[in-house]
Amino acid sequence: MKKTLLVWIIVSIFFLENVAQVGGKNSVTLGLYPKIGINCHIPKPEDLDLIKEAQIGWIRIDLIWNVVEPKPKQYRWDMVDRVVKNAEERNIDILAILGYCPEWAAQNGDIHDLPRDVEEWKEYVRTIVSRYKGRINYWTLWNEPNSRTFFRGSLDQFIDEVFIPGIQAAKEANPNAKIVGPDLAHLKGAKWDLWLEEILTRAGKDIDIISHHCYKSKPKKVKRNLQGVVPPWDPPAVKKILQETNCLDKPFWLTEVGFRSNKVGEKKQEEYLVNFLQMNEKMGWIDKVFIYELRDSPLEPGYGIVNNDRSPKPAFFGIKEFINKRLL
Repeated sequence: MKKTLLVWIIVSIFFLENVAQVGGKNSVTLGLYPKIGINCHIPKPEDLDLIKEAQIGWIRIDLIWNVVEPKPKQYRWDMVDRVVKNAEERNIDILAILGYCPEWAAQNGDIHDLPRDVEEWKEYVRTIVSRYKGRINYWTLWNEPNSRTFFRGSLDQFIDEVFIPGIQAAKEANPNAKIVGPDLAHLKGAKWDLWLEEILTRAGKDIDIISHHCYKSKPKKVKRNLQGVVPPWDPPAVKKILQETNCLDKPFWLTEVGFRSNKVGEKKQEEYLVNFLQMNEKMGWIDKVFIYELRDSPLEPGYGIVNNDRSPKPAFFGIKEFINKRLL
């Protein structure tokens, strides 16, 4: 994800008043397209109405630990309950992100850091996965942990103290829960290739759906970094690492991809998003794409397919048309 954690928390609270989610339905039978999702943080009902209008079948939302449990054992279920109810009413499926320690649960009081106690982290995961069993069935444990913006620990610490314990806790709470991860940032400086290879080698058997993020200036560059061929001085493509770790047979979701309209223009944003979705169909190995994002944030403008006031950009109509043709 492209924003700092502080920005992400502010945006999540900004979208808090009326929230929505869903899980576990066959979207295509309900007039929604299950192969495309969209990031929307903590959406209001009006946001979900736009998503349904575009016939997008999935949302990726933020259930941030320090927002949901700001004090020990004091949960803000009203917020999450509204999200779930509103999305269910619109038959939209949910991928939910769990992560980021409250200050009381973080080492040194830093929400970017490791949990101070693995058992507290596991209890949080168990509690929320159990509460929404059968309603939210797809879970991500942390976002972009290879980026110092979101995680200050090491690769080993993430695997041993966050990822594997989180998977164990989620499966204890709901054996049918699906773990989607590791949601790495495709940044050379953040050693995405090293992180992906090591996580898949050590924990790949426990991941139900492999996920990744990739932002580039043009759709062809996104495709090249995911599928290859990349120049010899670049890290290997994502697909090559999946092959080398014997994980190519697992489902793969691209959970963040997008283009900024304030950088390339609104028409180019539409063109790039639709072109990438068309390319992805031809590639044939990425099962689901989550666009980043629904609504422009005042703190990080440009990625939204609608403006901050919810007026649609050309990209909204382009994606809607792309989906409509596939549901006819």
